[in-house]
Amino acid sequence: MKIVSFTLIAAAALAGGAGAQETNAPAAETSGLQLDTRTDEDRIEFLINVAQVYFEEKDYESAVSAYERVLEIDPTHQQANYIIGHVYIEAGRFANAEKQLTKLAEENPEDFKLLNNLAWLYATAADPKIRDGAKAVEIAQRAMVLAPNDHHVWSTLSEAYYVMGEYEKAHRAINQMARLASRYGKNITEEAVADYNEQIRKCKRAWDTQKMLDGEDEEEPLVDEDAKQ
Repeated sequence: MKIVSFTLIAAAALAGGAGAQETNAPAAETSGLQLDTRTDEDRIEFLINVAQVYFEEKDYESAVSAYERVLEIDPTHQQANYIIGHVYIEAGRFANAEKQLTKLAEENPEDFKLLNNLAWLYATAADPKIRDGAKAVEIAQRAMVLAPNDHHVWSTLSEAYYVMGEYEKAHRAINQMARLASRYGKNITEEAVADYNEQIRKCKRAWDTQKMLDGEDEEEPLVDEDAKQ
């Protein structure tokens, strides 16, 4: 019930705050949210909270709208600039995501998480105009140099190789991901473990179809269930 009420308030705010202002009560007796009386910092904080609620509810378009409102108020807002690229991907706005993530990656070339997200976009975008396996491999490799023990980066590199049809490299990269996730991964969700293990099986099937590993019957190191919180 709390989320529903908050979401209704959020809708009024995203519409310009008019719904929150309309009242027949004297100003001194008004208890509703009055956005026009708040500072830009207050509005940004409110909109960030709104965006998070929408994202959790998987209403990605509304989350995008909230973050875009934040950036209208403060184009340099770091949190909104970083998160909106991911939200664009979830909303299927791949061109917007590419533009946002590319800009941030150019401004922050040592940020492996940004590089990883951009590589993942190129490896998985449903839009064929955006999907680019070669770019995904190149950017994922740059991220790997910066963070060689991060399992997310190895998962992205594997997917990039898979898109390129380089199944042996995809297979080896995803096995490295599994080893790193089992060793260093913390608070990995059950859903993430299932996704990783499916990626492992997918790469193995593709590699086995293309070429057997010189007769080796290599056991797949699935992600350790103990890595979950």
